Amino acid sequence: MLISNDTFASLTSNIESGKLIVNGTEEAEAEEIKEWHFHVYFFQENEKSKESALALRRKIIELIREGFFHPVPYASFNMVPMGPHPIGSYEVWCPKEHFARVFSWFVLNRGQHSVLVHPLTVEEMKDHAERAVWMGTPMPLDTKWLAERLPQVPLQYPELKMGYSAPTSSHS
Repeated sequence: MLISNDTFASLTSNIESGKLIVNGTEEAEAEEIKEWHFHVYFFQENEKSKESALALRRKIIELIREGFFHPVPYASFNMVPMGPHPIGSYEVWCPKEHFARVFSWFVLNRGQHSVLVHPLTVEEMKDHAERAVWMGTPMPLDTKWLAERLPQVPLQYPELKMGYSAPTSSHS
């Protein structure tokens, strides 16, 4: 089947602009994951493990200040199991704009710590249980704390205008 020059020009234009138009909709873009969590685990009763996790967190904050990348570590440092997480942990939010750099950094620098990486979508249970990636030893999660489906994507740090809060381009 041959396509017309107009159709080819339209497809080429859409591909060059980074948009995949499917049946006149932006399905591929709409399904894109735009925000992620990195959960760093440590043994809260083990001083060496706890101090190593704190040092890793301090390094993340230092790199953010230097402009190396733009994840956001939450203020809380969980010294006890919290939610689905079975041991001490802290969370780092990451927009898609910095995902590759943050993921690479954790691969190279996580040390002894297991890190759970999961997307943020409305399907919280799937995000943690099926769509997650582990660096290091996986930990069992207590999924009773997770919703099957949230009413909306959890917007985090909308003031940064990244991830789900990034400005959208208009299409003609």
